[in-house]
Amino acid sequence: MTESRAQSLARWWGRPVIQIPAALAVIAGVFLVALPRIVSYGEVWRQLRMIDGSTLAVLAVVTAANLLAPALSFKAALPGLRLGPGVVMDWTTTAVTNTVPGGSAIAVGLTWSILRSFRLDGEAAARAIVVTGVLDVLVKLGTPLPAVAWLAAGRPVGAGLIQAAVFGGLLALGAVGLSAALLAGPGVARLMGRLLDRAPIIGDGWIERLDRLRSDTVTLLSRRWRPMVAWTLFGHANLFLLLLLCLRATGADADQLSPAAILAAFAFGRLVTAVPLTPGGLGVLELSVVGALNMVGEAEQASVVAALLLFRFATLALPVPLGAATGLWWRRTRAAGA
Repeated sequence: MTESRAQSLARWWGRPVIQIPAALAVIAGVFLVALPRIVSYGEVWRQLRMIDGSTLAVLAVVTAANLLAPALSFKAALPGLRLGPGVVMDWTTTAVTNTVPGGSAIAVGLTWSILRSFRLDGEAAARAIVVTGVLDVLVKLGTPLPAVAWLAAGRPVGAGLIQAAVFGGLLALGAVGLSAALLAGPGVARLMGRLLDRAPIIGDGWIERLDRLRSDTVTLLSRRWRPMVAWTLFGHANLFLLLLLCLRATGADADQLSPAAILAAFAFGRLVTAVPLTPGGLGVLELSVVGALNMVGEAEQASVVAALLLFRFATLALPVPLGAATGLWWRRTRAAGA
């Protein structure tokens, strides 16, 4: 595909008149056609009603940790950011990501605006956005390979999962290599700056900006890489734990789905949703993880689908009203301080 053709296709897909109906079609196809063919929602509801109060309490604690983890990761990457404003920023932008097609791109700009409204340095905020985003992507891309290796140590693994894991590992390796090249010295950053200076519309001065970003990022990583990496890994591990607990709560025991099988399926699903076709990967993640879990385990379909819906309620639906509340608070606070 030529560059002009690729750019034309990207602009076509980026139009709301195309993107929104396409996302709605995918979501409707998954929840109204695909999942009901796997198991009836009546069976799923019966499975959910069997969860006892103590199990729900444990799930609530892990869900609360999941809601705080991204803010803690960002706090480590942005000196001066307090937990409260970090939570406001994360919940508000997550609500946008989970409800708006192409919301991830909008959320980046909104993140910067919210951080600036808390009187944090703009360059430091931009650097934190880049660093936390890169770390998050590296973990997502890097997880499938060790997950599939863990699974393969105990049982045969299908070619599809192996190919996906290798693909994710290669992407992660490429991302690490590019990041290392950018940070190792000013040469690559200045080359990218010259290319950006020649691009139309976006302006000039990129050589100095990228060189300064590189230098400041090296300083940040040298001082704070341990908490940044630790909190990023904590957030991803907590997500896996939440899915595992949801599956156990709906009746999928270790004999039917081992932790290795759950991690491999979860990693595969997140790799599939690396390209955001729908808000928060809604529909795409559910179908891909259900399919992967069926390949690597023997749990009942009602248990698997019930667990996925419970997991998505905690990670996708619940953040929306919370983010709407923090977003409203932020807008009123900003208007009052204007």
